[in-house]
Amino acid sequence: AARRVAAAGEPILVLPMLLSQLVIAHIFYDRHWNSITRNMAAAAVADIVLLNGTYENVLKREGHVAALAQTTELGSKLNVAVTFIADPNLQVRSGNSRREFPELFKELSPRLDRPFSITLFDAQNLVRVRTGLPGGALDLGIHRKLLRSSTTTIFILWMIGSSVLLTAIALLFLRNQVKPIVQLARAAERLGLGQEVGDFKPRGASEVRRAGRSFIIMAERIRRQVQSRTEMLAGISHDLRTPLTRMKLELEMASMDTQTRTALSEDIEDMRRMIDEYLDFARGDAGEVAEPVDVNVLLADIVQDYARTGDAVRYTPAAPLSLMLRPQAIRRALMNLIDNALRYGGGVAEVTLEQSATFARIKVTDRGPGIPEAEQESVFKPFTRLEPSRNAETGGVGLGLSIARTIAQSHAGDVTLENQRAKNGQITGLEVTLRLPRAMRPLT
Repeated sequence: AARRVAAAGEPILVLPMLLSQLVIAHIFYDRHWNSITRNMAAAAVADIVLLNGTYENVLKREGHVAALAQTTELGSKLNVAVTFIADPNLQVRSGNSRREFPELFKELSPRLDRPFSITLFDAQNLVRVRTGLPGGALDLGIHRKLLRSSTTTIFILWMIGSSVLLTAIALLFLRNQVKPIVQLARAAERLGLGQEVGDFKPRGASEVRRAGRSFIIMAERIRRQVQSRTEMLAGISHDLRTPLTRMKLELEMASMDTQTRTALSEDIEDMRRMIDEYLDFARGDAGEVAEPVDVNVLLADIVQDYARTGDAVRYTPAAPLSLMLRPQAIRRALMNLIDNALRYGGGVAEVTLEQSATFARIKVTDRGPGIPEAEQESVFKPFTRLEPSRNAETGGVGLGLSIARTIAQSHAGDVTLENQRAKNGQITGLEVTLRLPRAMRPLT
């Protein structure tokens, strides 16, 4: 639960942070970085044009040596390395200048009427601008930092570092705020499964603490209501059984023929059995505390009870398995399922235990006619019987599956039905599966 809540909150925090950084980066590159690059290229072009103009002007008046000397001296003041390549056959071509140095090429093209090329020498970290002149080429070395701003890398590193730091701090605060909500959710889960939540204490923000206090009040009200209902059902059970017991004693002492006595005795027994089923359904598993139960031992004990009465119930022990269960409630659910299998499934019940990573499945399989798929959900409704009569000889009062599902759901499980079929499609029996979770989560 903690992972799910934290995972739900993290995108809400991270996505706005990421989007804001992308917008800032876009604005920086589109406005600030491009503007600075253009300005630096324009300044470098001004120096290049000045140096080329100086060389050509002095060359006309004083010759090559004086022109190179004055141009070199001026270049040192502008932080530009000036050299002359004496080669009358040298041809200067732009090459990849337009692609590699778009801003510099764009600024230099309209201001220089001679062929030029731009190349990068990584070893010296200089950008070489070579201009074709009579007798060779004037080579100007401009340091790379004069053409590209170093703040770009600093800005990117600062943006990434600050984003990571702020996100980590925000996630830490988010997890601290989410933790009380997770504890409240786990307490609600435990309350829904009938477990005690007395160790839950409201924490976190004021809203979360307020919700926690309201939850505690609600849980206490539910506990009192369940306790009151349990005490009321116990009183009803006693009040109903007392007249039945008195009627049975009076029947034994009354003078009547054996056939009438037997019929009345059976009616009283049917009434007692129906009252027990009604009370079991109304009571559910109220008042019983979950505890570790060895499922193999529980199933073997139930099957042994049936064996004493001669019922054909088979069970092959599986791998050891311990679950947090309310043993009496689960026993009642399983006995209802087995009773149905014996009553409607040909008098034979096969019990198996299967395990997976998250659930344990107790399956009760019979050899009866099954239940039509369209009616498999409706039989879980209280007082629903596929056999329309209310004759106790042909079935109970229609509460067995309802009780079993209610108990399973109180353990965060369920009861499902599935017809078993032969290869030719004929139904060979009904498989009832009681599914139970392998673990109940703690509150903290």
